[in-house]
Amino acid sequence: MMGMSVRVMVIGLIVASCSWAQSAPWYAGAGPGISTLSGDARSVITPQSTAISQYKPENGPLVHLLGGKHVREYVSVQGVYSWNRNALALVGTRTAAGVETTYEQARRSRQHNAAGDVLIYFQGRASSVRTFLSVGLGVMSFASDAVSVRMSKGAPVLPPARFTAMKPGLRVAAGMDWLPGNDTWGVRYAFLETIQDNPISP
Repeated sequence: MMGMSVRVMVIGLIVASCSWAQSAPWYAGAGPGISTLSGDARSVITPQSTAISQYKPENGPLVHLLGGKHVREYVSVQGVYSWNRNALALVGTRTAAGVETTYEQARRSRQHNAAGDVLIYFQGRASSVRTFLSVGLGVMSFASDAVSVRMSKGAPVLPPARFTAMKPGLRVAAGMDWLPGNDTWGVRYAFLETIQDNPISP
């Protein structure tokens, strides 16, 4: 199976602190977002059987917390925690000895992510609009629970009712901080992608 990417759009992340001034380099923030898991598929073909499986994720809610420090005029570091939830549909079919078994299962997944990022800004700290790119490393705690079997044909072997995983990941992001004329609060918009081994086994 391929690796999984988690794409996150953080909308209106409010960064509330007295950190934007040159004399106060620390900042913290929180905000909502939308998370999207990448889909995946797998096939196993042997002389005796053919098996195909795939899953389709849905967009889900996300909560994002961060705290960081401006260490240079154009460089910041931050720690991040996020939680997201996504619905999944797992589909599998297997044919062996002329007998076909098929299922479609609804599942719910939850992820907890903790990471550290380095942000590179393209404008100085005196600017009211600061665009940035970031890269970081993190770890994800993943859990998936079965909700219902939407369709079943024959006697298929279903995935476990619950499975969990702990995976490291590489994070990259692009975004913008808007600082509306004062040094106590700002708004951040960011698009983030985390790339990691796929914990879902459709």
